Amino acid sequence: MPASHDGRIEVAFIRKLKRPDGNAMWPAYRTDEDGFGTWLFTPRGSLYRGEKAGAAAYCNVGSPDGPGIAVMHLVPQTGWWIATFWDQAQPRWSATVDICTPPRRSDGVWTYTDLELDVLVSRGTGEARIVDEDEFAAACAGKLITPDEASAARQATDQIARLVRDGAEPFAGAGARRLNAAKALGLAPVRHVP
Repeated sequence: MPASHDGRIEVAFIRKLKRPDGNAMWPAYRTDEDGFGTWLFTPRGSLYRGEKAGAAAYCNVGSPDGPGIAVMHLVPQTGWWIATFWDQAQPRWSATVDICTPPRRSDGVWTYTDLELDVLVSRGTGEARIVDEDEFAAACAGKLITPDEASAARQATDQIARLVRDGAEPFAGAGARRLNAAKALGLAPVRHVP
């Protein structure tokens, strides 16, 4: 498990950019790295900040009105996506996959640009549902997504859907196991977002 120089687990931040003028940021503990990528855990009760056109709003990760839920993120070694594995509090979907520009890390912040398409992974059935096609089409038509990005987004969407339908990892159970192991660590929620 990655740790800082004093033995504590490193806190990183995830920053999602939404064109033309939105972004969100939330904290996560960097719990591991493996052949799939970097695993980032956000405990229940951690703070989420969203901004659009200069106005900011705050809530708990995973729940705009409640105490939030624990989630595990996977930043792939390579790829045009980032996955979020949901706690049992999200009864229908075990994971959501944001199709995005390849996430990049700088100064402890993982940043990516949302390319609108999402893949929802059903809990227990192996169904992969592709959503937000209308938002993707509008962003492409409005030139907020370049043709090269659109092509990469479609390829990534097809790849993730195929992995889910084939019952392949990390969607077959690795994400849920990582989430449960991280929850067992008893890490405190992170209530500061820079």
